[in-house]
Amino acid sequence: MLTTWKGRMIGVDDMSWWNLIKSHPRLLELLGNKKEILVKLNNESEMLELWNASNPELQMQARSSRGLSNYPIDTWFGLIKKVEGKPVLGAVGGYALRQGKEGKKFAYIGGIRGNRTKHFKGDASGKIRVKYLADLKGIPKIAGYTQMGKDAGFMSGEQPEIHEVIPDEVLNFFKTSDRYDNRWDIKKNDSWIIWV
Repeated sequence: MLTTWKGRMIGVDDMSWWNLIKSHPRLLELLGNKKEILVKLNNESEMLELWNASNPELQMQARSSRGLSNYPIDTWFGLIKKVEGKPVLGAVGGYALRQGKEGKKFAYIGGIRGNRTKHFKGDASGKIRVKYLADLKGIPKIAGYTQMGKDAGFMSGEQPEIHEVIPDEVLNFFKTSDRYDNRWDIKKNDSWIIWV
């Protein structure tokens, strides 16, 4: 059965009216009548609102409040799935494109987070990476890693003292960051996994 929500058709065959009422309206709008969708989110505020509505046990704070003002992510993507009749934002990630040395572009990438429930097992975050890495082909990318990402072998080991594109102050942030404790690197290729 289909119905409309804010002018869009949504499937309610396995969505009870109670779940519809409890669901965040923007999640309903984005998911529409699909079971799963990868979307570009408007900004960090929208990502946080939808993430926190979907994951009350895994609340997320703004990057700036977590000491990440020097590691911006301003283009966000999310994976929304219908879970037990309710739309859930279960994985997010993104990038920030910036101008580097000699006017050349580089990107911060990261913000990868997944709720790790049975509904988002597998490589939900990988679907997001594929989407945003397509925007960044051939552009140097810098990322910091959690200990889990380092232990999984996701780092390439490229930690140059200077880089031809990425500004020195960006490199210095990662080199001296207690948060990343030497868990960062630069990649130019587009087939890599990160956990930030």
